[in-house]
Amino acid sequence: MLKWQAVLNEHWPAEPRRFKNREPGIDVRVRVVWEEDGEEFLAGVARRWGDANVYVEVRDTTGRLSSNGVWVKPIDVYRMGDKR
Repeated sequence: MLKWQAVLNEHWPAEPRRFKNREPGIDVRVRVVWEEDGEEFLAGVARRWGDANVYVEVRDTTGRLSSNGVWVKPIDVYRMGDKR
């Protein structure tokens, strides 16, 4: 297990509680820029989103995240199968 790392491209909304969980979520790949490990694309499920923010539950079993997901900008989220 690795230690927690900051996500450099994390982008929290001003009021995260106003975003409701969406069921079912959307399977995505999320671009995460780790403080020490650099850029990585992880599988996840987009659960909350708006025009400027997306919350993705991440399937990262390495222990680098201090929670089960991350808020990022929409530009960092790709639907599975998207060729961007």
